[in-house]
Amino acid sequence: MNKNRSVFYDEKHMGIVMKGIDAISSVLKGTDMAEKERLLFCLDRYLDPWFGYNLPYEAQIFELIQYVVISPNSINVKEDALNLLEYSNPPFPILASNLDKIEIDLMGYVQYTINRDI
Repeated sequence: MNKNRSVFYDEKHMGIVMKGIDAISSVLKGTDMAEKERLLFCLDRYLDPWFGYNLPYEAQIFELIQYVVISPNSINVKEDALNLLEYSNPPFPILASNLDKIEIDLMGYVQYTINRDI
């Protein structure tokens, strides 16, 4: 967990988001961790209510992000994905039913995320 990392995104990443869930999924299910970090950072812009975007496939993005957390990804990618789930509300059934796939370092954050409304 490198807390002093630099992540940036550009118009390419914004274009991926605007192309839709298939384009987003292609990156997030891929193997390039740096590209995943960039796209997740870009998604922050589109999912944060402050910016005023309302993507018609937002629910699908939040579902996909749960899969990012339980899939073989770097801790940084998983933390970035969990951060984005702050813009949605539980339940997060994919996380809740796959706790056995969560690293011990992330378990507290995942438990907080899935139990936020309790």
